[in-house]
Amino acid sequence: MRWRLGAGLVALGLTAGCSSHSNGSAGKPNGIEGQSVDRVFTRVDKALDATSVHTKQVSGGRKLADVHAIHGGDRCTGLLTDDGGYAWHFITLGERIWVTPERRSAKLADGTGAQVEPGRYLPVEVSSPGFAGTLAQHTSGGCHMRFSTLKQQHVVVTKGADSRMDGRPVLAVNAEQGDVKSTVYLATTGDPVPLRVVGRAGKESFTTTWEDYGVAPTISAPPKSKTLPPLT
Repeated sequence: MRWRLGAGLVALGLTAGCSSHSNGSAGKPNGIEGQSVDRVFTRVDKALDATSVHTKQVSGGRKLADVHAIHGGDRCTGLLTDDGGYAWHFITLGERIWVTPERRSAKLADGTGAQVEPGRYLPVEVSSPGFAGTLAQHTSGGCHMRFSTLKQQHVVVTKGADSRMDGRPVLAVNAEQGDVKSTVYLATTGDPVPLRVVGRAGKESFTTTWEDYGVAPTISAPPKSKTLPPLT
């Protein structure tokens, strides 16, 4: 189970605040074309932290992720799928994370060892044992995207050409790590936010889209009646 951006950015996170543009690209030129990749990615991270966004990722016709995030992922909800075709819904509020399966799976058990039922939310942490901890890690990555971490993951990043996407001016930035290659298109007007990633991991192609900037859904903790005791 993984998000794909460049090559190993398992942190395609997201983010209501400063931006009110539904596509994140309206406004005056932001000047990223003339800046270094490091500076561009720092500005992208800052822009995402200040807004809300809806991010979707599809590979081979299969939805890998569908995530709504607010304030850099401080409040976040969505769905992630694993390589076995299982889907996991999640809610995060600050450091708290709850997950529930779309269908029962032996991968996710509560504190008694029983499989978690759909609609029952299990509190998890990155330090949780087994698959629960893995889910927490991917959920955190999906809600707290940081483009500036690409180089720390030994991803080769290079600036591409200016172009247009759906009539909007964008800057292409290429990322490569092993057999994973992708191009992210960043808005060159208004806030320098990502609009789309297209790429390939081996024989699989994938697409990530960012939309509904500034649209903040209501995100709250699951009802106590549907929340299981935390793992210990």
